[in-house]
Amino acid sequence: MKKIFVIIFISIIFLGSSNFINKADAKEITNLQWKKSVAKGKKLTKFRETVSSPALGEKAWKITLLPRDCGRDQDGDYSDCTNNGRDAVVGHGGGDRARSEYSAKPRYTGEKWISVSIFIPKDFKTVEPVSTSLFQIYEWGNTNQQRHPRMMLRVKRGNLEPRYFAVNGMDSQGLIYKHLKIDDMRDKWTTIIFHTKMSKDPNKGFIKMYVDDVLYNDYKGRTGYGGKFFNKFGIYHSWISRWNDEVHGEYPTQIVYYDNLFRTSSKEKLLKLIQN
Repeated sequence: MKKIFVIIFISIIFLGSSNFINKADAKEITNLQWKKSVAKGKKLTKFRETVSSPALGEKAWKITLLPRDCGRDQDGDYSDCTNNGRDAVVGHGGGDRARSEYSAKPRYTGEKWISVSIFIPKDFKTVEPVSTSLFQIYEWGNTNQQRHPRMMLRVKRGNLEPRYFAVNGMDSQGLIYKHLKIDDMRDKWTTIIFHTKMSKDPNKGFIKMYVDDVLYNDYKGRTGYGGKFFNKFGIYHSWISRWNDEVHGEYPTQIVYYDNLFRTSSKEKLLKLIQN
């Protein structure tokens, strides 16, 4: 009986941690710990693959999102497939979404340097006007006001650009210095660096986006409501109902590769981790 109990206990630990990616298992890809986001019930449960090509070092992560492949939270009643009924606005109550996405631990506050390298295949097809995000800065706190994305790196009008949600429900494009075009990103790696200070003080907050040490986008102002923050990577679709099969054709599967998922307290520390 004692042996059976030990086996069951170990199994529970293993199953309970299977949604996590331990940073020790992928040091050259990330210095964070990642957990599947809203993934229970998805058709493709293993939507992340570790690959050796394309990769900036020995390994990278391949993320696949099947058409309309939605899931729900492991705990609670939030679902990407259906509205939970507590909010008449679908955008706040769930539904009309799909994702193959991971969320990071630990959560953080204050000023950080964050990197993500993205490889977009030649045959990548956009699903506009459906909203597609490939990376996020998200706030989490004790109030509904604090639980929102603050920056989503979105595919928009043929570009990959940050959209800011410093005030809930408001979408700002920031100050655009240069566009990052999807067509210029195909079949090669693009490394993006964010220098951020998350603050509810509009005189202190900012998010700056760099590619090859060139400033592409700059947002200054309130960047949060006093909660803690975390990052998300992967493919996230919202407002899927905007897609019309008769007009746009068959809804495509999307594949994106990721590397250099790092977060540090200084630019110098970040550059030491980034593989070119």
